[in-house]
Amino acid sequence: MGQDPIFSQLFFNPLYLNPAYAGASKYIRLGLIYRNQWTAMNMPYSTFGVSYDRTVQKIRSGVGVNIVSDVEALGVFTRTTMDIVYAYGIQPTYNSHLRFGLQTSAIMRSRNYSGLVFPDMIDVGGNTSGSPDFNGVTSWNYDFSVGVAGDYENFYGGVAVHHILEPVEARYAGTKAYIPRKYTVHLGADFNLFKWYRFKEVLLFSPNVIYIQQGEFNQLNLGAYLSRYRLVAGLWFRDNLSLNSHTFIITVGYQDDVFRIGYSYDFSIMDYGLRGLPSSSHEVTLGWNFEYKNKYRRKFRYIKCPKF
Repeated sequence: MGQDPIFSQLFFNPLYLNPAYAGASKYIRLGLIYRNQWTAMNMPYSTFGVSYDRTVQKIRSGVGVNIVSDVEALGVFTRTTMDIVYAYGIQPTYNSHLRFGLQTSAIMRSRNYSGLVFPDMIDVGGNTSGSPDFNGVTSWNYDFSVGVAGDYENFYGGVAVHHILEPVEARYAGTKAYIPRKYTVHLGADFNLFKWYRFKEVLLFSPNVIYIQQGEFNQLNLGAYLSRYRLVAGLWFRDNLSLNSHTFIITVGYQDDVFRIGYSYDFSIMDYGLRGLPSSSHEVTLGWNFEYKNKYRRKFRYIKCPKF
């Protein structure tokens, strides 16, 4: 069974976390993300992503597109997913907001064997010659996901279920491997630490907890952000409950009304000690916000969500 790529800046692309976040901003959002994992290996894992979403205020809805490509072993294995997302929002009370999201996905899985070396390609002298006798394989599948997200005063959170159909990941010798259903629960809050100081700028403290379960994989994320002026700093602890792997994540970012940029560094600890650089990961994000040009943009309040 395969798992989805895991990002460190979980809120930078909120559509990937929960489809209910489509259009949940006062801006039109465009985002790019790049993650390089296990950098000390000759064949690291790389993940690329692009997302776009906007609100349709007239009907209290949001729409978005999210594309994520996960590349393993320098392109030997590639999974690319394109998501089309729709969300609808309601405002039960003045201080609360609730959104429901639906996502449909197209999944392309490619296996390129031209970069692999098989035993029959190695001669008695240890030299490699020739190429594999078979070509790569490309398969397509489709999927659905749902989510709900909301906020009340300073608090926000949501629940999402991805891969409802549990699509087939691969077939071999009459057996099938599936993408297991993924369950996500996330909760957070925003607190202004300078609330009682009239003439000081906002110092925003945002603690968060995210739990993800996919097949036998269980992950707990505990973290917090500090936002001051246009600068953001975050510290997360990610615990892989299934593998006894513990990861610390440091995030720094800059955000204004138009532009966002963030960087995260992961380093892991196993039961037998620090793994350090061989297991480190780097993640870079770039985002742009665009103003709406229609008369509806001020008539509906938008849901809270961290920027990184």
